[in-house]
Amino acid sequence: MNRVPAEIVYRIVYVSDDEEALVALAATSRWLHACVAAQRKLWRRRFERDFPRQDENELRWLQLYARTHLADRLFAEKQQEVLLPTDELLDWFHAYCSRRATEYRWRHGLYTVQQAKQVAGICVGGIRLQSIIITSRATRDMRVLSQRILAPQQRPIWITEQLCWDGVDAENMLVTEERYSDEYLVIAVEARSMAMSVGSTNASLYVWHLNALHLPPRLIMRRFMGSISLYKNWLVVRKHFMSGGAPSITLVFDLAKNTARPGIIEGGASKLHIQQVTKDNVRLLWRDKIKAKESHAMVSWRLWDFTPDRAPPTHCPTIYKAQFYANDSRLETCRVDDSRFAMFSRTSWNRSADTTLPTIALMEIMESDTGTTIKEKWSTAQELTSIEPIVSRDMLLVTLPSEKYMLLNLSDGSPIHDISIATLDCWSGNGLYPLRSQWTNMAEKITLERLKGDPDLASIGVKTFSASSNAMLIFVDDIPAAADFSL
Repeated sequence: MNRVPAEIVYRIVYVSDDEEALVALAATSRWLHACVAAQRKLWRRRFERDFPRQDENELRWLQLYARTHLADRLFAEKQQEVLLPTDELLDWFHAYCSRRATEYRWRHGLYTVQQAKQVAGICVGGIRLQSIIITSRATRDMRVLSQRILAPQQRPIWITEQLCWDGVDAENMLVTEERYSDEYLVIAVEARSMAMSVGSTNASLYVWHLNALHLPPRLIMRRFMGSISLYKNWLVVRKHFMSGGAPSITLVFDLAKNTARPGIIEGGASKLHIQQVTKDNVRLLWRDKIKAKESHAMVSWRLWDFTPDRAPPTHCPTIYKAQFYANDSRLETCRVDDSRFAMFSRTSWNRSADTTLPTIALMEIMESDTGTTIKEKWSTAQELTSIEPIVSRDMLLVTLPSEKYMLLNLSDGSPIHDISIATLDCWSGNGLYPLRSQWTNMAEKITLERLKGDPDLASIGVKTFSASSNAMLIFVDDIPAAADFSL
């Protein structure tokens, strides 16, 4: 094969749709490996076809891969982040192989235990690749397990950092809620004496950047009661008031700018979620309260755009209304991607229930020259308890009563029959699903259930399941460690 002109090998790579065969070909010699890997644009197209960035889990894996393999460049440019990689920066053949290998290792329980170095009160430095939050009810026990490259040309290591609570009476506080993104950690704390009180309004919200856990937290607000949402650098707080019948308000914080004055949206939403963000803008999907007690409810949705530098900063581009089988406490939403969301009602039908109204609907946000609209793409009536979008495979996993499941096509809502692979636990933490073509011949017994029963993990003491793209939090003799699934 070494005598075959490179142009012939390039043509084989271009026309072949058998990636496994191409990987085997590349493994036979350095020259063939170089020929196969040289088709960068082709491998990038294949990567984006099989692992689309519209899926948050796939995008997170790619960003982690890019930070790891471009760490020397980040050190040279003295920056912590890298934008979406370009053809010139990444070996896309290696990226494709690594992504397939990561999923394979998760599915087969192939990992190495990485002990973590314990640090507190110091700036760790280096390039942070990823973080897993070690949650705890006690504020002093909240920690962060991070993977870092401390210097150029060094291998990544795992470090456990304690949060700096300077200025906070953390000994007498309990954690009531936490949220985290790739960059920020937000924690709500309350005095021990009040933490068990119904309707307490004495919680305080604090935020850390995950690259600066050694610094005191930023106080967001005191006397908080409500709910919080965090997506990238945007924090949205719905604050309720107990007295005077005052409606709740929605506060919007751009954590990257550290401004003292949040954005305020008057009026109380019953439910909201962050639908889309950019560097300078956040879009909220806002549901008004359903007043009807019966299940035949008229549901009203609003889109709110918030841009701090615009006057006025808030704008409602569209309102959508539809009848749904729901009541106020059971109707939920689930973000699919920037332009789609699903609404569903956690419904248990009885014999007298009217099943003609939908309980699941996929909604699409349409942008045009005439404005923004929300349209229903498809809907169906189905008894269910929860849903989970699998964007990379264009599927919606629906959990039914009695721990049963069904799969629907995201594109049109039609049912998919071979659902057993989609329900395996090995993807519940990281969301890195295998290619659809692999499902038919995949051994169903090779799941994370086997990993949970692994005698090696059992012997070192698994106390929790918290995963990133390629690692899982474990404890070795009560000390945090990482079960690392990367190569």
